[in-house]
Amino acid sequence: MKKTPLAVLFILLLAAAFTAGCTTYPTFSGMFGMEIRDLEEARSSGRSMEVSASYDEAFDRVLEILRDNRITAYQVNRKKGYIIAMDFPKQTDTTRVGIFFESQDPGHTLITLSSLSSTALAKADGMIFGELAAK
Repeated sequence: MKKTPLAVLFILLLAAAFTAGCTTYPTFSGMFGMEIRDLEEARSSGRSMEVSASYDEAFDRVLEILRDNRITAYQVNRKKGYIIAMDFPKQTDTTRVGIFFESQDPGHTLITLSSLSSTALAKADGMIFGELAAK
């Protein structure tokens, strides 16, 4: 009798779990740490700065600051107004910082930083807000 490879058994078990009756399905983004809900909830304890720039100008400036500092812009959604950044110096490479944008009027944008890590938040604040203030 021929043995069934372990991978086939795993796939069958996975398929059974996903097709079972009252199963809740985790989203793939949640399984891989890509949800932003926790960062959105942390906005209330985050750090904010209003900049004298249009929404698009502020968004582009922050992307440029991240790129210049070799920070990964992990998720970018201009339409929904956020950037999720990772790889801040001396942080675990999966520590995320949410950067949220809100247009105040055509010439002003509120930028809010949030993170579940106070050290990552402080580094992002110094890097992003520091460079925005200097310009």
